[in-house]
Amino acid sequence: MLPGLPCRVLLVAALLLLTAPAGRAQQPSDAGSGLPAADEVVARYVTAIGGADALRAVQSIHASGTFSVPAQGIVAAFELFTARPARLLYRVTVPGVGRIENGYDGQLGWMVNPISGPELLRGPQLEELADDAWFDAPLHESDRIRSMETLEETVFDGRRAYKVRVTFHTGREQFEYFDVATGLQIGTESVRTTPQGRVPTVSILRDYRAFGPLLQATTVVQRAMGFEQIVTLSSCEYDTVADATFALPPEVMALLPR
Repeated sequence: MLPGLPCRVLLVAALLLLTAPAGRAQQPSDAGSGLPAADEVVARYVTAIGGADALRAVQSIHASGTFSVPAQGIVAAFELFTARPARLLYRVTVPGVGRIENGYDGQLGWMVNPISGPELLRGPQLEELADDAWFDAPLHESDRIRSMETLEETVFDGRRAYKVRVTFHTGREQFEYFDVATGLQIGTESVRTTPQGRVPTVSILRDYRAFGPLLQATTVVQRAMGFEQIVTLSSCEYDTVADATFALPPEVMALLPR
């Protein structure tokens, strides 16, 4: 349920490695389909990870682990910092390449990488990052989401799952999969905006583990553009992130209009 783990920075990191030296959202009726309503699926998921009250009691998260591209034999360190209501910093440090960072301070989104330098995000890239950064994203509330609908029961990552279409206020759609047996979210499908264009992306969530009062997926497998990358979470701390963590780096500050 970690807010963040932004798909865009994972895609950019992998592309660099491969080329470099609140109420519930409204929803259409599911009556008569034999399927549970989307808000029921989401409510069961929230309960499974520890409950809405436990999530709302957390003010910030600091997670760390490894980012890997198995086909290339690459393993890098990652850190994720996220805080209420919608602030995020994601950092991947790649041996021989350097540090790639993606951040959102509640208004401005940015990326810094050792090849293309600093960048301020705009348009769809900024909108997607703002959605990624929303701390209470697991609750699927109407401040970010326009509608939800349970489409079908299917098989995802070898498990029976409910497929839910989630439409954000920006008009962007995402398909989310929830395990029929456990209620946990086990994956998403969406089209993400990258410097290489719009990219269909599948994310698989596995190996949930308790960190304090909340369950977190400790393995995230992302598939896009014919390659696979894996984030493995090893630690997760709550309420330890300082506000200064989300300050814009000097090289990004230099891009702002004067």
